[in-house]
Amino acid sequence: MTYPPQDPGSSSGPAYPGGDQYGQPQPGQPPAGGYAPGQYSAPQYPTSQQPVPGYGQYPGHADPSAQYQPQPGYGPPPQGYQDPYAYGAPPVQPTSGSSTTAILVIVVVVLMAVGGAAGYFLLGGDKDEGTIGASDDQTSATTESSDEEDGEDPDPQPSGSTLTVASLGAVTPSPGPEWSPYYGPGENYGLANDSEAYFIQHTDTWISYFSVGIFSNLAAPYDPADLRGSAQAATAYWLADAFESTVGFSQGEITYTTVEVDGRPGVLAEWHNSWQSSTNTEDLFEDTALLVVDVDGVNGFVGVASTSESAADLYGAALDALLATDFDAETA
Repeated sequence: MTYPPQDPGSSSGPAYPGGDQYGQPQPGQPPAGGYAPGQYSAPQYPTSQQPVPGYGQYPGHADPSAQYQPQPGYGPPPQGYQDPYAYGAPPVQPTSGSSTTAILVIVVVVLMAVGGAAGYFLLGGDKDEGTIGASDDQTSATTESSDEEDGEDPDPQPSGSTLTVASLGAVTPSPGPEWSPYYGPGENYGLANDSEAYFIQHTDTWISYFSVGIFSNLAAPYDPADLRGSAQAATAYWLADAFESTVGFSQGEITYTTVEVDGRPGVLAEWHNSWQSSTNTEDLFEDTALLVVDVDGVNGFVGVASTSESAADLYGAALDALLATDFDAETA
C-alpha cells in the first residue's frame, strides 16, 4: 500500500524519499514551481474617483501650479514693502535654559556612574557573580530532579519488541524482526490517537503497515455498542486512498468475525486487495486485517495489519500479534 491516510490537521507523519508522506500528490496544493507569470492576476475594478474636468477653470478652484495672482479688489503692495517671510522663518535664538539643563543631565549621569562603581566594590565585586552562578545551577538541578521524580517522558521511543497505547494500558507484541519503527508511540495519526506503528518499506512509496492506537472519532464514528458498525466505518476510512495509485483495483469481500482480546469483546475485519498494475510497486495484491476492541465501555482499540505481496508470508504473524494485545500491561 502507499503511505496510510493522515488525519487532517495533524502536524506529524513521516515523509520518505521519492514522494510525499503518502506517495501521492495532495489535492488543493498549488502546482509545482508556483503559478506562472500571467496565469492569474487580480481583477481590475472601476473607481468612482475620477479627475474633475476643467480643474482650475471654475471660480474658487485656482490652478495650484499657476503663479500667484493678486485677488480681485486688492491693489498692488505699497512701494518699498518687503515680505517678512521672503527669506524663510527667522532664526531661533538659543536660550540659557537649554545649556543649564544639559549641564544638569551630565552631572546626574556622572554621579550615578560613581555610585554604581562604589556599590560594586563595597559589595564584593566578582565574589557575588560566583554566588549567583551557583544559585542558577542549583535551580536547574532541582528542576531536572523534579521532572525525573514525576516520571515524565516528553519523547517516548519505540522499544523494538512491543507497541504501546499508554492511554489504554495496551501492549501489543512486535509482529516480527522484519518490521521497523514507523512513528510513535503517542502519535495522533490517521485512524488512531496515542498510536504507534511499524512498517516494511518495499519501495520508496510502497509499504506493508502495522499499527495500534485508540479509535479516533475524528476519523470514523466509534460506538462500543456496535463494534461491527465501528469496524465497517474504520474499514471505509482505511480504503479511502490506501490503494488509489493502483490500476484495476479490486476489493475482496470483507469478513467480520466476533473475537475476544484479553477478555474484551471485539470484531475482526479481513479482506484481500488486488490490482492489475501500479506505478509504485510490482506487487499485485495485499491482505489487510482491521481489529476493533471495546476496552472499557467507552474507549475503543483499533489495530491494522496490511501486508503486501512481497511480505505475504508475514500476514499470519502480524494478525496473531494484534490478537495477543494485553490491556492490563504496565506501559510506563
